[in-house]
Amino acid sequence: MKEPDGGNKVLLIDHIEGQCRAIIGFKDGDTRAAYMCGEPVCQRPGKKQSSWCAYHYGQMHTTAAEPNRTSNQSPAIRQAISVDRNPGNIQ
Repeated sequence: MKEPDGGNKVLLIDHIEGQCRAIIGFKDGDTRAAYMCGEPVCQRPGKKQSSWCAYHYGQMHTTAAEPNRTSNQSPAIRQAISVDRNPGNIQ
């Protein structure tokens, strides 16, 4: 499925039932004025109506199912250095 072109985007305050709720941007950079995708949502037989279009639904579910390969490659752990906090021979 290809990414929506943003032609149906709608402000959060103008959002209606049946439109995708994925946030795709902000009006004039104001986080209180979010743009939603606005594409028609997925319809799954026998299930509750989705909140996302087919593209964003797929994005959410494939991202959650696939582990992030880069996060699993942790750098080598260095050996801890012991610090003597109570030295016995302080003069």
